[in-house]
Amino acid sequence: MGREGMARQEHQERKEEEQGLGQELKEFKPFDRRIAVILVVVIIAIGLVVVALDWQKVRQVLVQADWKLILPALVFTAISYSCLSYTFVLVNHAFGLVVSRRDLFEISLVTVIMNHLITAGGAAGYGVRVMMLRERGAEVKDITAATIFHIYLDGLGMLFLLPVGLVYLLLRHPLSQGAAMGIEIATAVLFLVFALASALILAPSLRARILRLAVAIVHRVAHRDIETEIGEFDESMTRGVAAIRQKPLLAVALVILTIFDWMASMTTLWFCFDALGDPLSFEVLIAGFSIGLTAGSLSMVPGGLGVQEGSMAGVYALLGTPFQQAVLAAILFRVVYYFIPYIISLAFYGRLLRHVEREAH
Repeated sequence: MGREGMARQEHQERKEEEQGLGQELKEFKPFDRRIAVILVVVIIAIGLVVVALDWQKVRQVLVQADWKLILPALVFTAISYSCLSYTFVLVNHAFGLVVSRRDLFEISLVTVIMNHLITAGGAAGYGVRVMMLRERGAEVKDITAATIFHIYLDGLGMLFLLPVGLVYLLLRHPLSQGAAMGIEIATAVLFLVFALASALILAPSLRARILRLAVAIVHRVAHRDIETEIGEFDESMTRGVAAIRQKPLLAVALVILTIFDWMASMTTLWFCFDALGDPLSFEVLIAGFSIGLTAGSLSMVPGGLGVQEGSMAGVYALLGTPFQQAVLAAILFRVVYYFIPYIISLAFYGRLLRHVEREAH
């Protein structure tokens, strides 16, 4: 086969791959069954909460609520997601993904909101992210390495906030031995995960050992050789981390954006409480926010649904907030920070999908 024939064959294979990718994305429905189930569960949960609580007190909280404060809550929600998504843009460019900033921003926005809503180990959002970025010429090894670094960077914010919240809770309201032990175990697990993630990302020699162990385990258990894929991932991670280390201003920008993201999301929760009653002090806000989000993240429930709200409400009630206000504010935070952004993100998803369809044709 001559060069022209080989070129035509490669072009045809590329076209078929793009068409298949476009079809996969077209078949992906944002409002799939999982989302419908979650929405139904939330509605039922809200109904059960209202029934379980003193209706007269709940009604009093709702009647006296200042609903105008939902607007600034939505503004800070937008700031939070914008910081998180632009961090993704900077990380991906550092890791060598040649994709436009607008596309990276919108892909991050859509997939991060999706993961926040249904949280299944990040699988749903990551799958869509890989498809969309591959269509734009990115390689899976680079997408995976950049995504893991982005998740790690975002998680550092929680790793800082959680000890502050736990110390304040223990000082203000000593817990039973069982509750304290449960919190200590959960905290230890979280720190262990981040220590392992730090080794996997920042220490090349230690990462190589961990990855070799992973290759051996997969080969023994699944009888599959993934040494090539793991080697490519290792190379991408090393190159990306080195690029960030060589640009101190970029590293500073990533840290600042991460701080703004977490502060904006906490401010959203603060406005939810302020709308339904008295505002929270900064220390109390951090305690309930960090413990509630950690409990939701560590739970096996999609999106931490119910676990996050129950943990937040329990901590805030222990620290003196009226229980009715705490429960309703936690539910309102779920709506403002999770559900409304998901609905808005569908517009971005539509534009990204149309781009894939145009490229496929």
